[in-house]
Amino acid sequence: MTSTGSAPSTVLIYTGDSMKDDLQPTASNSAISSGSATASPPWIPSPEVTAVFASDPPLLERKLDLAMRKLLKNPSSMTIKIVASDPVAASKGNLREVFIHEEEGQIDSLVIFKADIQFLDVQLDTTKLLKEEKIDSKSVKSINMDVIIREVDLNAFLAVKAKKIKVDDPKVKLMKDRMDLEGTTRYSFVKVKFFASGGFSIHDSREVWFHPKKLKVNQLVMPRAFVGTIVKKINPVLNLDKFPFRLNLKEIRIEQGSLHFTSFRQ
Repeated sequence: MTSTGSAPSTVLIYTGDSMKDDLQPTASNSAISSGSATASPPWIPSPEVTAVFASDPPLLERKLDLAMRKLLKNPSSMTIKIVASDPVAASKGNLREVFIHEEEGQIDSLVIFKADIQFLDVQLDTTKLLKEEKIDSKSVKSINMDVIIREVDLNAFLAVKAKKIKVDDPKVKLMKDRMDLEGTTRYSFVKVKFFASGGFSIHDSREVWFHPKKLKVNQLVMPRAFVGTIVKKINPVLNLDKFPFRLNLKEIRIEQGSLHFTSFRQ
């Protein structure tokens, strides 16, 4: 795989203290798999794969960089910091922290302006990392994500999504604690232009929903039933199922010209 964007900056740090050994193994948290979580036996790294990483310590850094570039495509920059207790733990994928900072990577046609992702006390599936360049955590204490999406990038995403949601020329404007949305859609046999203003809410801990407080169609204020019809076309505005790693939305804020949300998994 050929990396794009600026050259990666990856740092591997050894702390010298022992890893916590009281982590309970969890079901695989694959960035690709969407299967339901079930109890699994303790996972043991492959001795052959461990030997490969032990013989070439920088390989772990390179594989993590390539795996992230498969998920966040064409970033303008990416920095990865890896903290392990010692080289043996690192070769087994047993890490105290993995911190990833990326700028302008793309997921499902949506450009992520900035994203910070942090894994704490994580056991990586080193076999998948080596052979498939996929990040899969076999056990993890927590995963935290902080993401900023710009207004211009959200508009570009909606333009791609327009045909699917059956809204022509959708455009958003992000202001502090408020989003304005306009576009053209078909209602019954009539094509109408609508304008909506409102905020967001978190739905099922993984979806961002737009909730208009005001909606006009052809400059006329419309009843709530009609508003509901338009909202169904738009929502969810964003779904974390498209993001790497299954997470739970914690907070979402509308700022001037950007959408800022945090997410976590424990």
